[in-house]
Amino acid sequence: DANGRTENCKSYVYLDGDKSVYKRLIVSEDGKQLLGAVLVGDTSSYSDLLQYKLNNIELPKHPDSLILPNYSGQGSTGLGVDVLPETAQVCSCFDVKKSDIAEAVSAGHTTIGAIKMETKAGTGCGGCVPLITQVLNSELKKQGMEVKNHLCEHFEYSRQELFHLIRVEGIKTFKALLNKYGKGYGCEVCKPTVASILASCWNDFVLAKEHNGLQDTNDIFLGNMQKDGTYSVIPRMPGGEVTPSALAAVASVAEQYELYTKITGAQRIGLFGAHKSDLPDIWSQLINAGFETGQAYAKALRMVKTCVGSTWCRFGVQDSVGLGVELENRYKGLRTPHKMKFGVSGCTRECAEAQG
Repeated sequence: DANGRTENCKSYVYLDGDKSVYKRLIVSEDGKQLLGAVLVGDTSSYSDLLQYKLNNIELPKHPDSLILPNYSGQGSTGLGVDVLPETAQVCSCFDVKKSDIAEAVSAGHTTIGAIKMETKAGTGCGGCVPLITQVLNSELKKQGMEVKNHLCEHFEYSRQELFHLIRVEGIKTFKALLNKYGKGYGCEVCKPTVASILASCWNDFVLAKEHNGLQDTNDIFLGNMQKDGTYSVIPRMPGGEVTPSALAAVASVAEQYELYTKITGAQRIGLFGAHKSDLPDIWSQLINAGFETGQAYAKALRMVKTCVGSTWCRFGVQDSVGLGVELENRYKGLRTPHKMKFGVSGCTRECAEAQG
């Protein structure tokens, strides 16, 4: 009940005009049960609120503390995994409950990788991995086992610590990092993680000889692997601009290889269902037509979304397409810790949703 239509319900509202944050809680008349919530501009409390609602957990004495900012420095007022009942759903993709994680830990599965293999939790969309990690660490502590934040068995450092070492000491390759701070040969956990850190710090060509073996299949084949093992191919179209002849080239490739086509949310055309063996030929034709990879698979700049701007729109006051194309060509290939998207609107109507 995010609209507060329940009889005699109570409402708590927090508004921060400077940061464009609005939060609203709807609670029962006695203040003990969460009925609904609205979060705009800051959704960091979503996970806790969801668990309160799904598991009918009694709210704290002051429910507004769940949406108010913490300026006291006394730590988070978050729910905490120990408060969650054993029936709490941790992974919605495979309906894995907290008790399932606890049973897996008791059976000797004491790493995130082992938990994924045993329960399938975290192997769907991956959004629940932070919560799974919290439950795992909580269960390990209950059993008197040491909780480590090491990246993997090859590096006795956290990701943040490795980032600091790479940045401060100017380490440029996985081999150099492994020789100085690691052991063994590396694994499927540390290799892509270090690859991402190196790309974020130095932005070297990720398919160079010294980096190629660290990348996952998406970067190697310039496509995004789909659930059936085929790939999606999404050529870059800066600012959403594309010529009729370029469109014809895309259509020709799609017909030749019988690919599913879709206009993506990034104002580009996605070609889905490409087999790995066909990717070199597909890219050869697209490159000859003037395209390059749109990096729709990478932790990098994906695209710059634009409206048509002052060139065509009667309300437009700025050349949004021109600026969008300039920004995309300037920052394409820039690797970041997470995917990055821009938007440029030509007026306050915000058709390109540049402000989120």
